[in-house]
Amino acid sequence: MSDETVLAIGAALLLVVLAGLMWRDRGRDRTRRRPRETAAPPPETCVVVDGSNVMHWGGEASELVLIRVIRAVEARGLTPIVIFDANVGWVLYDKFQGAFAMARRVNLPPRQVHVVDKGVVADAEILELARREGLKIVSNDRFRDWSVRYPLVKAKGRTLRGTWSDGTVRWAK
Repeated sequence: MSDETVLAIGAALLLVVLAGLMWRDRGRDRTRRRPRETAAPPPETCVVVDGSNVMHWGGEASELVLIRVIRAVEARGLTPIVIFDANVGWVLYDKFQGAFAMARRVNLPPRQVHVVDKGVVADAEILELARREGLKIVSNDRFRDWSVRYPLVKAKGRTLRGTWSDGTVRWAK
């Protein structure tokens, strides 16, 4: 075999391996079309939404309440970054739902939705992102168990709270 043939075979194998890696990294949920990606929002307009908390603002877990809270956040000119507990799909739909599926359900780009892995505490990820990026949090959770590690939970105005009543999101003052 000539050197050129060996190089051609090596290049072809490299392309096959790279294509396989790209396919593997496309995400877990390949059953439906993903929402279209858009440019990343500027960090100063972002807020972290505790998705597993706000879906209960009306009492029982509700996709409608979740979506309306997200839209209310957007109506304030803010970009929601929604973080869910691993069981969100089971709570709302009786089956696992990853980040791509939840992004479709709430009509957000996948980069704005995160479902933590099983065994991971979503509160820790919410608070760490808020601390690291200087973001506000949308949640009624007081995060008391986290106040020593994340003093930001005690800061006035750092958490946006609200309720769902009469079909409307009402922000706490």
